[in-house]
Amino acid sequence: MKDTSSPRRASRKGCLGLIVGAIAFIVAVYAIIIYFISQGATPEDEAREERGIAQCWQSLTASEMSVRERHTTQERCQEMTEQFEVKYGHPPSVTQPPSS
Repeated sequence: MKDTSSPRRASRKGCLGLIVGAIAFIVAVYAIIIYFISQGATPEDEAREERGIAQCWQSLTASEMSVRERHTTQERCQEMTEQFEVKYGHPPSVTQPPSS
């Protein structure tokens, strides 16, 4: 009579195949993500991002913002400006809040 109470051990080939398959899947997913990220942006994308940065800086003129909100928004706008410069190689047309 067979002892069915002990768990079956997985073969080393099966485990290795599973690990290699999982690594291949992860590499494929990263390759797809990198491919889409590295695609060149169109002029429309650049204009859209530039408008977003301008709106961000414009939002700093809102009088109902607290000092903390204003500081956080300013940091966010600065980060957007820096990312734009890295992505497109030149600064956006609006790089600071409008003068009051």
